[in-house]
Amino acid sequence: MTPTDVVTPVLCHAEARPDHPAFVFGDRTLTYRGLADQSRRLASALLSAGLRRGDRVAVLSPNRPEIFSVYLGLAMIGAAIVPVNAEFAADEIRYILDHSQARMVIRADALAAQVAEASEGLAGHPQVEDFDTFLARAAGFAPYDGPQLGSGQDLVLLCYTSGTTSKPKGVAATHANELASALAYGGMMAITPADRELVTLPLSFSYGFHAATYVALLSGATVLLAPRFHPRLALEAIEALRPTVFLGVPTMYAMMADVARKEGRRPDLSSLRLTASSGAALNDQLLADCRDHLGIEVRPYYAMTEVRPIFSFDLRHGAMPPPGSVGRLIAPTEVRLVDEAGQDAGDGQVGELWVRGPSFSGAYYKDPERTAQAMVEGWFLTGDLASRDAEGNYFIVGRTRDQIISGGAKIAPIEVEDILLAHPGIAAAAVVGQPDPVFGQVVKAVIVKADPALTAEEVRAHCEGRIADYKVPRVVAFMEALPMAPSGKILKTALV
Repeated sequence: MTPTDVVTPVLCHAEARPDHPAFVFGDRTLTYRGLADQSRRLASALLSAGLRRGDRVAVLSPNRPEIFSVYLGLAMIGAAIVPVNAEFAADEIRYILDHSQARMVIRADALAAQVAEASEGLAGHPQVEDFDTFLARAAGFAPYDGPQLGSGQDLVLLCYTSGTTSKPKGVAATHANELASALAYGGMMAITPADRELVTLPLSFSYGFHAATYVALLSGATVLLAPRFHPRLALEAIEALRPTVFLGVPTMYAMMADVARKEGRRPDLSSLRLTASSGAALNDQLLADCRDHLGIEVRPYYAMTEVRPIFSFDLRHGAMPPPGSVGRLIAPTEVRLVDEAGQDAGDGQVGELWVRGPSFSGAYYKDPERTAQAMVEGWFLTGDLASRDAEGNYFIVGRTRDQIISGGAKIAPIEVEDILLAHPGIAAAAVVGQPDPVFGQVVKAVIVKADPALTAEEVRAHCEGRIADYKVPRVVAFMEALPMAPSGKILKTALV
């Protein structure tokens, strides 16, 4: 019987294999029985705290298994989790808390000051809970044994993603969306309970939360969770823990290959049957470096927070996609390539990638304007340009929008520009992505000075603390005037 909620498959694994590890985190192991019990107790504690079906709870914390206990507990009572990047500045956190109308915030102790600043004066006055304190209190509750209140079209996950606008978009996912996506991922990667997946991706992003971790739990596998990514520590973890699956972004693989190259030793990664990458393009040199220095064949795939997966390798067919390709279409997602005339592009022709499928709810949360901009007759407009060969392999060839992707993280240039233009010494500013061999792109700020004494160091210092560190310009350049088109738009292509 096909499940209708995200909780039931995990509870089924807890009944079938109660002592099988769900998470290994440092020297701690959380079994499927333990995960189910903690989730049920959290459901009871959340209900006692006044949470009800349809509510949202924001979670700000470094990686830890209990994030998923909260997720499942919320899903049981029909509520939704809002994972928030712990690296965000207070203003960024405040926007998400306000926009999501979070009824509760569960945060790590180290983030107390940030969350206090972000939540001060918010409408609705969200209840703020320390993560460890709330877990300890929940342990005293009886496990929830009521009906499964969330399912189908109920909201269960609200992830915020940057785009080409100054404010992040809330991508709303229902139980049905999450299940459709996870089942497609699980089949594509052939995940089974025998797998051990090393997760170093942040759980505050959809890639780490859903594609890496929830897919593993849905499949009954074991998640070897790391607090964060570090290239040497990741290599050491693979050698010591012997995982079978590892997912990352190209920057992570580049850093790992660089460590191996500099140390002159190929690490033993032979336990890995699958290494896959998404979030940005994999170039031929990086693929070669991974083969030469790490002894692994990294498989590319293409997904978005809004719709995932879209294109990929498929282990059921075995073959790697041709060079430069992100793979073939993964059912049940559908795609179109639409040219500038609004017609479907043929094989070998370039068009904007339009997608639709059951993993997308069809709307941005509380944002009808941006939903309307991104949708045409049920199709989601990705903004990416792609082509397809005669065998059905797809190639991403560019973007219609000027979004920056640095190390797999999406950055809206206008968000950084707004921060820069708040500095009195800056008369004009434009932000672009500068190609980088490790990160794919880094943030470059091109500035016209209002204060002749302004320095690059002052520019970066102004940004620090106002936006996340990865959005702070790595490169700062000064010009007398920004190049402009006759229409008055800045010619950003001339700034890279």
